[in-house]
Amino acid sequence: MGVKTARFVLLTREEAISDAVGAAAAAHGVEVEVLASADAALSSWSSADVVLVGGDQAAALASHGPKERTGVYLVGGDPAQLGRWSVPLAGRVIVLPEGLAALSAVLAEDRGLGAPVVAVVGGSGGIGASTVAAGLAVSARRRGLTAALVDLDPVGGGVDLLLGAERTPGWRWPDLLGARGEVTDVRRFLPQVDGLTVVSMGRPVRGGPAGEVPSGESIKAVLGALGRHHDLVVADVGRVPIAGARPVVGRCRMSLVVTGTGVRSVAATASVLGAVELAAPALVVRQQGGSRVPADVIGRALGLAVAGVLREDKALRRGGEVGEPPGRAGRGRWQRAIGRLLDGLAVKS
Repeated sequence: MGVKTARFVLLTREEAISDAVGAAAAAHGVEVEVLASADAALSSWSSADVVLVGGDQAAALASHGPKERTGVYLVGGDPAQLGRWSVPLAGRVIVLPEGLAALSAVLAEDRGLGAPVVAVVGGSGGIGASTVAAGLAVSARRRGLTAALVDLDPVGGGVDLLLGAERTPGWRWPDLLGARGEVTDVRRFLPQVDGLTVVSMGRPVRGGPAGEVPSGESIKAVLGALGRHHDLVVADVGRVPIAGARPVVGRCRMSLVVTGTGVRSVAATASVLGAVELAAPALVVRQQGGSRVPADVIGRALGLAVAGVLREDKALRRGGEVGEPPGRAGRGRWQRAIGRLLDGLAVKS
């Protein structure tokens, strides 16, 4: 598989917006296709990696009711105007010129790195974020996509356990701590689960010292290597990302924040959102027994679009107890919901 390059489109008729985006794009050596009509934007809606929507054209585009997707950003100088269309278009707001750094991060994200990286963040403890991350990666593999699951949560117990692969030979993070720069194809050294590439945290020996966590340089090098040889990279970053993982959640294609429907879970998620800068955050709402709060109400309370809703699945819970990878069965309402999340990522092989 060759190295992918991102395709960026900008919908605007406002010269100030196109000039600002064009200057930022030139600084990163990327091209942005400027479109002047909502119809033209709709024709590129599914194929573009990133869609930038000028505030001047947001209403026109929203009137067509485009299918919700990731990688949408509303750009312009009027915060109120951009905020008005953020939810209808499921887009992140970038106010110019104050948000030029955020715009630059979006334009730089996929350049030469290959596959999109999706970060999964736990809004509260024990909410099942690792299961969502694993489910996305396993489901992508079932569709014939090449996928990698990267564990960046040092206190999560190791994502290989979740996949039933704790005895599968291959390198874990302790073997990759020295990775720097552009490293070779590491797939042959890593555990494989049904064709899914896995990078798991190690587990310290009982009574021994805690294991060393990967640095930002190591994480960037490994993700870059995986991205050049996979269609999708899913990063399980836990609830509070380690220092080395913060650039990942700040520049990835999308950050899926898993929250429950209980009051404490929503409050905890609000705390996480306030403490961590996330790129293109969206909610995955896990419905919990006894709570009837609708997902859209939770989305409005947290100020984020809802990317998906997951209902309780007893079969999934039973499978987890015996190391059955989430999503392997490919059936059931939980798997269907994960499939819809995957659809929204618009991953291309």
